[in-house]
Parts: sequence; C-alpha cells; structure tokens
Amino acid sequence: MNPTGIPNSLAPGTYRLDAAGAVDAGPRPLALAPASLLFEVSTAGIRLLAADAPPRIDLHPAAARAIRINLADSVITPRFVNAHTHLDLTHIGPKPRSGFAAFVDLVRSSRLDESQAIRESILTGARLSIAGGVAAVGDIAGAVQGAASIQPFHALRDSGLAGVSFVEFFAMGDSVPRALERADGVIAKASAMPPGRVRVGLQPHAPYSVQRAGYRHAIARAARDRLPIATHLAESPEEREFVARASGPQRRLLESLGLWNPALLEEFGKGNSPVAHLAPVLQDRASPMLLVHLNDLSDDDVELLAAANRVAPIHVAYCPRASDFFDAPEVFGPHRYRRLLECGINVCLGTDSIINLPESHAAGASARISPLDDAKLLFERDGCDPGLLLEMLTVRGAIALGLEPSRFTLNRGGEIAGFCALRVGESGLDPRNLWKLALAPESSIVRVI
Repeated sequence: MNPTGIPNSLAPGTYRLDAAGAVDAGPRPLALAPASLLFEVSTAGIRLLAADAPPRIDLHPAAARAIRINLADSVITPRFVNAHTHLDLTHIGPKPRSGFAAFVDLVRSSRLDESQAIRESILTGARLSIAGGVAAVGDIAGAVQGAASIQPFHALRDSGLAGVSFVEFFAMGDSVPRALERADGVIAKASAMPPGRVRVGLQPHAPYSVQRAGYRHAIARAARDRLPIATHLAESPEEREFVARASGPQRRLLESLGLWNPALLEEFGKGNSPVAHLAPVLQDRASPMLLVHLNDLSDDDVELLAAANRVAPIHVAYCPRASDFFDAPEVFGPHRYRRLLECGINVCLGTDSIINLPESHAAGASARISPLDDAKLLFERDGCDPGLLLEMLTVRGAIALGLEPSRFTLNRGGEIAGFCALRVGESGLDPRNLWKLALAPESSIVRVI
C-alpha cells in the first residue's frame, strides 16, 4: 500500500542512470561530468553500486543487466533534507506578506483540528516535498487546539518521507503543568510504536510561548529518551519585545487567552534578547538541540550560542525565504549564518511553511516545497559557496536531525536516500561548475528517484 498516492518511481531491479554530471557533499566529494550511476532498487530502498565516468561503468559486472535511464541534460545530486517545515499548514497555501502578528492570527484561525483533515494536509505537503527533491524533513507536529497532538506523527510515518516529527507544545502561566503532561503523553504513545523512518521529537514552540521550566522539562525528557529537540528562536521583533519588555502582541494574546499572570514578570521583561533569555537553558544540556530561524542575533548572542555549542551541539535551521517574508533582513540586518558556521555551529536549510512560498509552488507543474529554492536564493543574493550550500541541503541537515549523513550523499556501495535530477540544459560540463549550474535560477527538478 502506498498511502500518499505517490507512485514508486522505480520497480525493484538494477538501473544505470546516465547524466551530464553528478555531484555530492560527502567526505570525499564527488564531481563527475559526464556521469553514470549504477544502483539497485529493492523494497528496502536504494543501494548505489557505483558512480563513475560512463566508460568505467561499462566494465562493471552489473552494467549488462541494468535498465538504462537517460538524463543527459541533467545534474544528479542526492535528495535533500528540509530541516524545518510545517506540513500540517499546507492546506492554507501561500499568502501575501502581512507581518508576524497577522501571520500568527492566520495560523491560529486556520489550524485544523480534525484527524483526517490534518492527515490530508500533511500528505499534500509530503507530495510537494518529494516533488521538490526532499527525502527527509524536520516537521513540526502542530499543537491541535493548543495541545500537543500525535496525529501529525502518524501522518508523517505514512508519507514516504523520513525524518523527525517534532511534537509542538505551548506552556505559559497556569497552563504549564497540563501542557507538559499532555506532551509527555504524546511522546510516550509515539515512542511505543514500532521503529520506522520517522522518529518523534519535542518542540517547545518558542521563548514567547514556553517558559524556561517547559524548556528544561523538554530537554530532560529528550536526554532521557534520546529524542531530537527543536525550537523557534530569535525570529521576530514581536518576540524580542515580549521577552525584553513583556509587552506587545504576544502579551495581549496571553491576556486574551487568560494565560497571563504577574508572576511571568519574574522571567520576562528583563531587557534580554531572546538568545540571552534562553542561554541558561542552552548551556545546561547534555543533548543536541536544533534552533530555528535566529534572524535576530547580536555579536553577544552569537558568542552565547558558540558557548552553548561547546557544551552540547547546537544546530541551526535557517529558512531564507521565510526570513525575507517577514522582512527580517530589513529589521535585523543580514542573517548571521556565515558567522555561526565560523564559530563551528552546524547550519542547514529549511523552508518553514507553505504560507511564505510563492503562489506558483502550490499547484501546477512547478508545485513543490523545496529547500533547493532557499539555496538558490543564498547563491544569488549572498554569493554563498556552492559546495557549502550542497552540504546545507544534504549532510548538514541530516546531522541536525540525527539521521545518517552518508544516506544523503552518493555513497558508493551504500544505502542512499535517493537521487534528484536537475535539468541544466547542457552537456560536456566542467566538473568544477556542476553545482553552480544546478543553482542557477533556470535549472529545474525533472526527476526524483
């Protein structure tokens, strides 16, 4: 049974894929032009037998029985990792820019609460992700009616994707005990299920919606059960206003929900940045943690993150198009992802939700949810190193989600997550320029295996 409705791209057998080139970001990076890849497909997955120049593949013992696939105008890469997405919001579709507070209102008013509808939204997002070359995701299992939910985890397990379903929870004021109890219950149910390609993780939502006690509880639970953990951090001016001054739209929202009480002033309104506010928690961990966005970083914030990374690994999921959607570069200045990398912090790419993507990505021939488009933005806007971008799309994302990074390379002789073919419209390519051509605006994904 194939619950997503996505047909298996290849039947079991041995295949030879001939292409204009092939490139990866493994420990021994591959850059071949032209390239032939010999691989086996089985019910267990894909095993890459060889990747080499076509004349050398001709001599391989398995070449004679291989079914040929000709992609002579395309560059082959490993499939991608989308380290941060919200597939349960796919039903909302792309929306115009409207500011962060209006975005929060939109999500709250549009969030689904019926199991089948949630499942359909996630499976639609999964189909768009697969069309975008994605093999694994860090998906936020959105809270349903404000409470942690297992429904998104079940849907993601049936989606054809691998990765982590991060169970989201909110915990402020008097709601903290019951919110943590609910999240623990969801984790216990998910952890009792047979192992699969999708793991369960924890997502304390953000510093403006989860108190430090909630973070400490989640971090302790993650360490005890070896769970991945993630959070949104330093995303918006509204977050900074609430953390630093205990005012603004988030304060008003908490008041409207009956969750605000004066005791919160012992924690908020101390003039801290979001990173400084969370630093005591980040520096008291034994497990890795994935931090999402980090648009709002001062030099001091970067140093705090570097110090936390020395305690236990910090990973960062940067979502460039989402950052632009909320005008973060205009408000906070250029993103500090390169400085974080210089400090030894692992940075990877995410898309965030479909809400911040172009309308053309929701339907039609170009429909997709793909961090490749975020990599293209960084290449065009920042002149970011192409090899680094390929790492951020594949192995760095895998590391951030606790996945085996070699599966997101063209690991000769090993099990891999699959291939993505990007049409570049040329042959006779220089191996040194393969990935630059794939990052050009006019390149397009023509096949995902």
